[in-house]
Amino acid sequence: MLSKICSRFRQFYSAMFSHYTQDDAVFARGYLNIDEFSLFCRLPGFEKKHSVVVARRMLELALDKPEFDARKLVRLGLLHDIGKTVEHNSILSKSVLVIIRYFLPGLYDWLADRGEKVPFLRRFYIHKHHGAVGAKILEKLGESSEILAIIAKHDPRVQPLGPDDPIELKLLQQADACY
Repeated sequence: MLSKICSRFRQFYSAMFSHYTQDDAVFARGYLNIDEFSLFCRLPGFEKKHSVVVARRMLELALDKPEFDARKLVRLGLLHDIGKTVEHNSILSKSVLVIIRYFLPGLYDWLADRGEKVPFLRRFYIHKHHGAVGAKILEKLGESSEILAIIAKHDPRVQPLGPDDPIELKLLQQADACY
């Protein structure tokens, strides 16, 4: 329990004090088409920074594995949280969602389940299902079915990793858990 608290505090601290930089924007723009980048830019700064960190971490995890498509890994990292563009959370409101999710999971699930139909609770629904929401958004932009499937399933608390899932999904989950 203490390690969970410490991990969440480190994530909060990182989100509060790291900034999405011009170098981060150049990095993201180098991998995303104009429509994807425009959508990516709708994320709050702390979410954009998180996505860039995840994308770079995926490259590190695959550094000595030439069988991976580096471009695909970066795109997965950059786009994995794109469903959060419909949430409009601040760092504080997101922190409340995360605290409830990790320390009161039954309440979180209950609120998220009702959030599909109750506007006041919608942010819980979007937060829990942002992978699937993001996949639907990206499908309209013509994203590949393989990328869509990985993004839709990237949150292991919503859908645990299965034996037939692509290794890129495991890398994404690993990189996402680090920051």
